[in-house]
Amino acid sequence: MLKANITLFRVFGIPVEVNVSWFIIFALVSWSLVSLYFPSNYPDMAVASYWIMGIAAALMLFASVVLHELSHSYVAKTHGVPITRITLFLFGGVSQMERESDSPDTEAKIAIAGPAMSFALMFAFFLAYYAVRGAGGTGGVAPVFRYLAIVNGMLGVFNLIPGFPLDGGRLLRAAIWKATGNLRKATYVATRVGNVVGIVFVLSGFLAVFWGYFIFGLWMVMIGFFLRQASAASYFHVVVEAALKGYKVRDAMRKDVVLVTGDISIQDLVDEYVFKHHLDCYPVVDGRELVGLVAVEDIKGMPRRVWASTPVASVMRTDLDKISVGPDDELAGVFRKTVGERCGRLPVVEGGEVVGVVARNDIVEAMRTLSHVRE
Repeated sequence: MLKANITLFRVFGIPVEVNVSWFIIFALVSWSLVSLYFPSNYPDMAVASYWIMGIAAALMLFASVVLHELSHSYVAKTHGVPITRITLFLFGGVSQMERESDSPDTEAKIAIAGPAMSFALMFAFFLAYYAVRGAGGTGGVAPVFRYLAIVNGMLGVFNLIPGFPLDGGRLLRAAIWKATGNLRKATYVATRVGNVVGIVFVLSGFLAVFWGYFIFGLWMVMIGFFLRQASAASYFHVVVEAALKGYKVRDAMRKDVVLVTGDISIQDLVDEYVFKHHLDCYPVVDGRELVGLVAVEDIKGMPRRVWASTPVASVMRTDLDKISVGPDDELAGVFRKTVGERCGRLPVVEGGEVVGVVARNDIVEAMRTLSHVRE
């Protein structure tokens, strides 16, 4: 999956981002609606009407996915589970939780909220469709409502498939967790089922390609591989949280931090810091106060001719809540944060000043050590 995300807006204080890969599916959905779905089901309309209907339906499908994820996020926040962001990407959307749920009941409530919203949207769009048709409405409005009702119903059913990390897989995990009292065991079983579901999707996709349904088959294969990868990653995160439970950032942070100031040029950053220290990112400070973070990834696309005239301050990230952590933050949650960010080293800030740095590799090493100790 491509890594670049664009923040669109915030809801409930949660940033809603769109990954650049989402534009691929937006283009494919729009094209399929304009060239296949609407002309096949509603012939004899103007080409311009198909384009308006296709783009409107694709945008409203995007809004439906956002509402699906916001439902998860709202229920999670009301039950004390922080949500760091909602990201829309090639395969739909995901609400990134800062930590796991505290109980199986909470897990179940969070999981069911998304499909419930999708089914509610299905009924709402069907009502709108029949209302427009009953009022004698013609044109492209009724077909768009009908399409959105069908696709939201499909989205709700698909997410109830009992394969982790789909919502149905989370419901399965919640049930096993409640029956056994063991989150790790429940996650293991749910992710194994998710892996099997992924294999079924891949095999079904290859069969569909063989039978001539190339686009549908390819899509099934991609979803299958995604489910297998996501289920494995989900189990890994649970193992991490179990190993690091009770430990804080101060237990793993380093106090020897390489800091830069915002007034140095990109050329100086590369010559005096990147080549010397070989780190992927550097905290930017004013004195000891954190003002930003600059990553090597941020300057890769810049022409070398402008390095000498471009100050670090003009390319650094300034969203301090995302790029920094506190010494008393839970180490497991911080590990999730480092995985979600391009930078594998996050500055540790206390009282506005940088007091250390916590690195993804150090957390992994600590996890391995603690796993051996606790066995």
